[in-house]
Amino acid sequence: MITTEGKVYEQRGIVYVKTSRPGVDNLADDVTILWHDSRDKTPEQLRKAWALMTEIAAFQGEDKESVYREQSLEFSSRNMETLQGMLFHLSTATVSEASAFISMLVEIIVEYGIPTKEPLLNLCEDIERYIYVCLLNKKCCICGRKAELHHVSQIGMGYNRREKPQIGALVLPLATEYHREYHNIGRTAFEEKYHVVPVRFDERLAKVYGLSEQARREGNYVGNAG
Repeated sequence: MITTEGKVYEQRGIVYVKTSRPGVDNLADDVTILWHDSRDKTPEQLRKAWALMTEIAAFQGEDKESVYREQSLEFSSRNMETLQGMLFHLSTATVSEASAFISMLVEIIVEYGIPTKEPLLNLCEDIERYIYVCLLNKKCCICGRKAELHHVSQIGMGYNRREKPQIGALVLPLATEYHREYHNIGRTAFEEKYHVVPVRFDERLAKVYGLSEQARREGNYVGNAG
């Protein structure tokens, strides 16, 4: 990928990008434009990021500045293209970059089972991404303990959940007590109380939860159930 500097002009609803063509042979006529977020990270994002890094530091027995350096390098490595080869710095991060950095920290905490003083639901930036990571690790999205797979798009009585196609069903990872509460108070009340959002069950999750090969191949959407 070759990058060039340019400037955007808007005229009557049309966007023009003025830039120079690199002096390289065999370039395609098609180009990809990477739009930069002009918004500076927010104080709340800074609070979340440092709260998460403090928890990681305590778990690893390190100081939070060391964790910041390590995770900045990790984030830079994962996002070389969008950062255009620059090293990530939280102090100069945009809203989008800070959000992605926070999501990476949340994923690390879920994956390694790192305890947090504040619920991750309060610290994450992307709720759906957080819940998906909890599903991958079979962790409750509310308390972080071992989770059961709750089907919002339920499958119905009399079906074997390891055989019945589930691809496309809406699911949540919930500890037993929250699973029970969900059934007691209903979807609307539960999601409003905990601010959770169910996500779609996909091929990757099917492998994690041991869905049969036949069910994965069929990949049908699950509609109603009991």
